[in-house]
Amino acid sequence: MNGKSKPGRPRLADPRTHRYNFKLSDEENIRFCRMLAEAGLEHNRSRFIVKRIFAEEFRVVRIDPTLGRYVTRLNQFYEQIQRVGNNYNQIVRAVNTHFSHTAIPRQVLLLERRTRELKALSEQVIALSRELYELWSRG
Repeated sequence: MNGKSKPGRPRLADPRTHRYNFKLSDEENIRFCRMLAEAGLEHNRSRFIVKRIFAEEFRVVRIDPTLGRYVTRLNQFYEQIQRVGNNYNQIVRAVNTHFSHTAIPRQVLLLERRTRELKALSEQVIALSRELYELWSRG
């Protein structure tokens, strides 16, 4: 070796060499572990402690299972609407092919009525989704 570099991890410009030791009671340890879990830093306790001491911002990420179920149901609803859109032209084509000219306006009227009901339902879903987003983003 010519003194150019040493094997291993590169040295930091400002290494953390000062170490502190403290003890917690059982109750304090439970609270500490809960705070670690809420912050999502269970894997890095020292980073969590430094952030808490120096008041650096850390985010609490909550995973809400009901929100996951809602998103799943919303995706299913969206898929249903896509299916309706895909079949809409086929239905109109079938109505034009298999019904007489006098029955066509009545069948198209029924189809339009169902489409309006689906649109109203879609608007309700959008309103509920916005309300959920507002509640979730506040919490």
